[in-house]
Amino acid sequence: MSPPPRWSAAARSAYNRLIETLAEEAGPDGARRYADLAVADGLWRDPLQRPEHYLPSLPPRPVYDPAGFWFCSYLEENYQRIRAEVDQVTDPARSGFVAADAALVGTGRWEEVTFYEGGHRFAEACARFPVTASVIEGIPEAAAAGIGVVTLSWLHPGTRIRPHCGGTNARLRVHLGLRVPPGARMRVGTESLTWQEGRCLVFDDSFEHEVRHDGELPRVILLMDVCHPALDPVELDLLMAGQGTFEERAAGFLRDRGLRRVERAGGAVRADLDPASARQVVQYLDGQGADSVELRDGRLVLGRAATPGRAPDEPAESDREER
Repeated sequence: MSPPPRWSAAARSAYNRLIETLAEEAGPDGARRYADLAVADGLWRDPLQRPEHYLPSLPPRPVYDPAGFWFCSYLEENYQRIRAEVDQVTDPARSGFVAADAALVGTGRWEEVTFYEGGHRFAEACARFPVTASVIEGIPEAAAAGIGVVTLSWLHPGTRIRPHCGGTNARLRVHLGLRVPPGARMRVGTESLTWQEGRCLVFDDSFEHEVRHDGELPRVILLMDVCHPALDPVELDLLMAGQGTFEERAAGFLRDRGLRRVERAGGAVRADLDPASARQVVQYLDGQGADSVELRDGRLVLGRAATPGRAPDEPAESDREER
């Protein structure tokens, strides 16, 4: 009998996109059939644990006891200090918060401010929240580990984060509840979790998870990724080597999105497309007889040149199209 194929991260990513799309369009039963098929084909061992970068040697456990991690008690001891700093935020947009992964937001608004990503320290965020930054820096597993992120996560009322799986099972995710109103809850695998102010949750975000906030006030947490404690030293070294430098990750971000240059201009961000992407956009606009295209609340809007009585950036109703 031939050995099972060694599946790549790209293959797992493609399978996962299919499963998550079916979950949105056909419901969980339709998606589960394909997740079970992926397990039968050897991509993963659990249909609810579907990371792109998968280490089958690590235990498939969705939720962990915070008492097993020293830094959870450390975070809880510093909860009041972090909470006092967060309570000074009246408008997250004015305090460095930016929109989180838009593709994951089904409804509502989800914003975050990032202190660390892949071992890179974001000085502006640390300067805005010096108390929180100092607490994070007391946890080498988070600040210097170089895997995942450390953020303040601000979830507005009425927000739903779609079911999804994190990119690797080589890390665990820690949440410290800061502001936790009624109505906010999370599912990890088959387990339902709720936050408590001043208490930590620890889970493996490579398991399918989703968040719903049906309350009336924002939910705010400190989110921190750490390496999985069951990683052996060789796996850990390979993982850290694969992270790359900040410059390498930034270059990959631009390449993957067809961008040549990104800059800030006041409160806005401007981006220049690379030549190939620019040609595709021009061809599309020419084919539609349009001068601009944008997404507004999930709807595709095509704009045409100004005509008398209409501003250039205000498409007429006949110019609006949905895709």
